[in-house]
Amino acid sequence: MPPKRNLSSGNRMIFLSAKASTLQSGGLVTGNPKRPLSSKKRAVQAARKRESRGRIYLAVIVIIIIAVGVGWYVYSTVQSSSGAPDFAIAAPTVVTIQAGNQIASKVNVTAMNNFGGIVQLTATASTGLAATISPPVVTKSGIAILTMSATRNGTYTVTVTGTSGSLKHSVTPVVGTALYATLKTTQGTIVVELYRAQTPQTVANFVNLANSHFYDNLVWHRIIPNFVVQTGDPTTKNGGGDRNTWGQGTSGQNVPFEYNSTLHNSVGSVAMASTGAGVGGSSQFYINVADNSATLDGKYAVFGQVIVGMDAVNALANVPTTNQFANAQNQPTDPSTAMLTSVIVSNS
Repeated sequence: MPPKRNLSSGNRMIFLSAKASTLQSGGLVTGNPKRPLSSKKRAVQAARKRESRGRIYLAVIVIIIIAVGVGWYVYSTVQSSSGAPDFAIAAPTVVTIQAGNQIASKVNVTAMNNFGGIVQLTATASTGLAATISPPVVTKSGIAILTMSATRNGTYTVTVTGTSGSLKHSVTPVVGTALYATLKTTQGTIVVELYRAQTPQTVANFVNLANSHFYDNLVWHRIIPNFVVQTGDPTTKNGGGDRNTWGQGTSGQNVPFEYNSTLHNSVGSVAMASTGAGVGGSSQFYINVADNSATLDGKYAVFGQVIVGMDAVNALANVPTTNQFANAQNQPTDPSTAMLTSVIVSNS
């Protein structure tokens, strides 16, 4: 039998060291194991996490407050930068009155940009027109009543001025007395209200021609159902002359294109005819039988409105017509059935 070998202490140490190395390489020993946290440490860590989250929430709230504040500041700055405190004054641009009678019209004072001052109001009228305004003082915003009257027929102006310290604004309405034209035709009588205040030059031209009997016994030389009836050509006098030239005549004097955007080519409105859109006119005019606002507004100036006798207008529009003349279409077959016999202008 082989003799027993006695392990020395040195050999035993080597053996133990190798054993420890084997255990470590086998994964059974990886180092000093961690000790479980105590409940006290866990509580401290939880408290720290809560504090951290609280600080985050607080920071978010502060950011939101700052953003809202900056936004409001920017909005306020923009609002205030739109202008210094001021006011605006407005009144109707055109007022129609009856000679000998008073008429009242509103004047609006509107505060802007936090205006809070007192506005002194005055009314200055042209010769022949009397005008007063009440109340004469408006604080911030308000409404005042402008009262006007004229003893004679005509066209006037009135300037309403608002003053507050160094601020001063005014508006100047055109004021005109009512004027009417009675058109006698072979199909009946037509009464037209003339818009003297809105189209003073056009109406003055029409009135002068009427008073000189220029329109007596002229033919409604252009008749188009559902569109217009037109007259005012002196070459159609008494239904004679060369019918190929009907529609080309004038009075010899022109009136400028006096367009007013508040007046439309609606049914019954009276407007100046011309050689082209926006050119103005002379003596020829038409009455709308249909609503032609979409196609004629801005091109031909309206200066009146039929208030009586639209049945006569429609009767004229239904008179038989002919297109046998190469240079003049839509003429009445029998001129005697479509005559404008006279035009009489009055104030009532």
